[in-house]
Amino acid sequence: MAREDRGDSMPRPRGSGIRSTRLSLTRQLLLFQLSLIALVLIAVTAISIEQTRSSFESGAQRRMLTVAEYTAATPLVRSLLDSDAESQQFSVPVEALRTTTGVDQLLVTDAAGRVIASPADPRLLTTNLTIDPTPDASDAAWAGVAPIGANDFVVAQVPVLANSGEVVGTVVAAREFPSVTELLVSAAPNLLVYVGVAGVLGVAGSLLLAARVKRQTLGLEPEQIGRLVEHRDAMIHGIREGVIAIDTDGLITLANDSARTLLGLPSDAEGRAIDTVGLDEEAVRALRPQEVGAIDTVFVNRGVLLVLNQTLIHPPRSRPEVVTTLRDRTELITLQHDLGSSRQATDTLRAQTHEFANRLHTISMLMQLGDTDAAVEYVDAVTRDRTELDNSVLTRMQEPAVAALVIAKTSLARERGATLVLSPESALARVDGDLSADLVTVIGNLVDNALDAVTGAPERSVCLDVQTVSGAVRVTVSDSGPGIDAALIDRVFEVGVSSKSLLAGGDSHGYGLAIVRLVATRRGGSVDYRADNGAVFEAVLPVDGARSSAEEEPTRV
Repeated sequence: MAREDRGDSMPRPRGSGIRSTRLSLTRQLLLFQLSLIALVLIAVTAISIEQTRSSFESGAQRRMLTVAEYTAATPLVRSLLDSDAESQQFSVPVEALRTTTGVDQLLVTDAAGRVIASPADPRLLTTNLTIDPTPDASDAAWAGVAPIGANDFVVAQVPVLANSGEVVGTVVAAREFPSVTELLVSAAPNLLVYVGVAGVLGVAGSLLLAARVKRQTLGLEPEQIGRLVEHRDAMIHGIREGVIAIDTDGLITLANDSARTLLGLPSDAEGRAIDTVGLDEEAVRALRPQEVGAIDTVFVNRGVLLVLNQTLIHPPRSRPEVVTTLRDRTELITLQHDLGSSRQATDTLRAQTHEFANRLHTISMLMQLGDTDAAVEYVDAVTRDRTELDNSVLTRMQEPAVAALVIAKTSLARERGATLVLSPESALARVDGDLSADLVTVIGNLVDNALDAVTGAPERSVCLDVQTVSGAVRVTVSDSGPGIDAALIDRVFEVGVSSKSLLAGGDSHGYGLAIVRLVATRRGGSVDYRADNGAVFEAVLPVDGARSSAEEEPTRV
């Protein structure tokens, strides 16, 4: 990533010019590795000593048990114990056996546990030898660790049986435990091998690791890398466009301040899944598209219309990420739509001009034919029809812009072979300029959608209802068309999703309903859809609704 950020042809940065007194990365890694090796060797030494001690104990137990059993089975020892011989008689044979077998202690006791033979330590003679645990059965042998005198020994105790099967004494074979120093000396060869191998591997590993890190960081030291990261963060968070990066697992890896503001992300968004930071489904889907490479794609988020561009990057040592740049285009799109509305009004006026031209031609021909009565009757009918339309709309729509729009759309509907009816319950007083502009946008889009929907239908009728209810203006437009396709119901208000048919001559760009929702939601209102013998759209615009904070700021176009 560092190579991509600076470019291949850019010279390597050499820091700020201040000489650092810290150790280089290579020396730091070497010291760390040697310290780690030292700790490992201490642990290995302790484990080796314990293993040597355990190995000595298990081997010595087997050997002492063998010696004790052999001594207890010796006929001379058995006969001497069975005949109650004196202690002096045991000394020579027992010492011979001890010397031959190489044990440290070889004791013989009578049936009562009194030592009657101890050639290695005469001080134990005539003492009662107690080894814990004492065998429970008369013919039980035991091996383990027990104290004899002041030292610990690996002991094996075997009973001596007479020919009659009676226990006449015991034989105890013992080997003294080696000291820690002796255990360490015993384990020294292996430890020296460990030390040598670990030292060589540690030093070589440290040098190789340092060289690899140097290659990956282009020869930069940690302080220089830190400064580059600080500069990168300053640039990312200083640009006015929103930048957000999402990896293949859906985790947000980067979100600058502008992206947090435009999307309403929490301060701890980085590192969290995109679908757990409060974004709606449309925003999540737009930021995680199935096919990456979107250019100037628009979507609405929290009443703000955003334009996004996406790029898929493949960092060398991490997962691919989708980097999205966001720009606020709310006002620009609104102006574009207003321009479209103006063009629609121009087309409507052309239609009215065409209608009036036809009527004038009719009147002219009637006059040329000399049928003045028919001409007068035709003029009266046309005047009556127009007056009734104007009076019907103006008496209920006191807002001039909305009234003019309804009259124009009525003429447009006639040109297209449809009927636009203003409901008898409709009533609208004069409103402020902002609400008037929003109503023109909402009514114009909904009526245009309805006229497109009834094109080609057996019955071509559209009903418009505008009422002021509980401090808000409710606009309801219903048509006799086929309604919205079930597959589009959940997405009908999304940008790029259109319910219009190209064959019906509709606009398939999918901006109309998205603009209606944008206008409604930024005033704190709403727009809904339901099916009732056709499509019914209902938009609610609060009279005192406030524009979103994103629109109060200068728009970044």
